[in-house]
Amino acid sequence: MNALSKAGLIGALASGAMLAGCATVEEAVVQKTAETYHATLTGAQETHGGDPDGYATAQLSVADRIDQVCYDINDIRNIGPITAIHIHRGAPGVDGPPVWTLKQANEGGWKDCTDKAEWMQDAFENHFRGFYVNIHTTEYPNGAIRGQFGD
Repeated sequence: MNALSKAGLIGALASGAMLAGCATVEEAVVQKTAETYHATLTGAQETHGGDPDGYATAQLSVADRIDQVCYDINDIRNIGPITAIHIHRGAPGVDGPPVWTLKQANEGGWKDCTDKAEWMQDAFENHFRGFYVNIHTTEYPNGAIRGQFGD
């Protein structure tokens, strides 16, 4: 290998290492700037009577500096087929309008990220107090389980 080829190879390797470092730096920035809100979903929290043994947990992470919000609904147990999952504006014990319809990931779970919408700024400033997530099923079309964020 001549000197010019060696220099080109070293430059290419260094560039690749720098690009790989960018992803790591970006991930670190997202982790440092994200605030995560949790909710535990149960049927008892539904205003119209939900699934008595249904359960799930929800995480909502907001990265303020990059204007992105991510959700992860997991540990879903003892409920029928899911027809919809929404985030609603509403205090505990009060039904409120849906502000965000969550979608199922291609892998089958309920998680995704999106750009922040206008309503999220107010929610973020109030630590998502007055917002809840609920899961609708065929058996409980008005909501099988529900959990409040920020409380």
